[in-house]
Amino acid sequence: MILLDCGNSSLKAQSWEAGRLQASYACSYPSRWTHNLLCWLQTQNATHCYLASVLDATRQMQLEQCLNRIFSNPVVRFVSEKQALGVINAYRQPERLGVDRWLALLASAEIAIADAIVIDAGSAITLDLLRVDGQHLGGAILPGANTSIDQFKQIFSHIDFNHPAIVETADPGCSTEAAIHIDYPQSSIELIPELVNRWTLLFENEVTLLLAGGDAARVQRVLGQRGIIRPDLVFRGMRRLVDQ
Repeated sequence: MILLDCGNSSLKAQSWEAGRLQASYACSYPSRWTHNLLCWLQTQNATHCYLASVLDATRQMQLEQCLNRIFSNPVVRFVSEKQALGVINAYRQPERLGVDRWLALLASAEIAIADAIVIDAGSAITLDLLRVDGQHLGGAILPGANTSIDQFKQIFSHIDFNHPAIVETADPGCSTEAAIHIDYPQSSIELIPELVNRWTLLFENEVTLLLAGGDAARVQRVLGQRGIIRPDLVFRGMRRLVDQ
C-alpha cells in the first residue's frame, strides 16, 4: 500500500508491503511534481493508496488525476472525525481540524503514556494538547520559522483573517480561527516556550512533548527540554486507521 501525506509545502509518501516499509519518497511542489510522483509510484508494487491532504483545490485535482492513472482501487482519503481510536476531537466542527493534526493525535495517543503536547513544526507550526484519556484540548497554529505572515495567510487562504476569534488568547483554540496566533511581538519560535509553559499547567500529570516536522530539532532546542522527536507521526496515525 501507498501512504501519502500532502502538506502545504511538500508531499511525502511511504510504500508498505506485508507490514514492512519498502520505500519512501518526498518532493516539494514545482511545476513537475505530479510527473515526478507518478514516476515513483510506477516503481512500486502497490494496489491501494491512502491519502491525507491539505492541498488547495487546484493541486488536489492534479493529485487525483495522477493517482487515477496508477490505482484501479478507490483512493481512501482520511478526514478528521469527532472520535477515533479513543481520541476525542475538541473542535466544535471536527472536520475543520487539519487532517495532519488529527492523524498526529491518533499516533500520539499510542506513543505517549502520559498527557502530551504535540508540536509539528513545518511551514506552519501547530501545537495540540492531548490528555492521556484521549481528550484533545485544542491548540495553536503559528507561522513556521521561515514563513512570513503573507505566506502564512496564503497557506490559510480559506480563513477570514478579520474573524473576531483571531485574537491573542491564553486558551488553546477549539476552532481554526481561535487557534491562529499571528502579529505578536515575538517570533513564532519564541512564542512556543510561552505557550508550552502556560498550557502544561492545564494538565494534572507530567507532560510528554512529541515533536515532528522539519524544524522539530530547532523547536526542541528553543524549549530547552527533552522531547520525543517522531517525524512519522502522520504516517503512524494513518497506519493505525488502516490496521483498524
